[in-house]
Amino acid sequence: MFSITTPADHATALGARVRALRLQRNETQAALAARAGVSTPTLAALEEGRGTLLTLSRVLYALGRERELDALVPADPPRSLDEVVSPRPRRRARS
Repeated sequence: MFSITTPADHATALGARVRALRLQRNETQAALAARAGVSTPTLAALEEGRGTLLTLSRVLYALGRERELDALVPADPPRSLDEVVSPRPRRRARS
């Protein structure tokens, strides 16, 4: 599948959605940053698409939207009943 959007485009769009959530709640960057435990410049960077996953997680928790994090990379559902009854052992990544 071919996409003309880049990871930076997605990060910018995600930051814009975080900003929109904050503004819907009529909250300042300083107030949300304080509740999330990050600095105001860190929140501003996230809203511009230049944040870290940890910052995004903290901000979404502060906004009460932590369930949205699971939607970013959902777990693969079991493909058969056998996988539910006796799941495969975890494989280790090669060094």
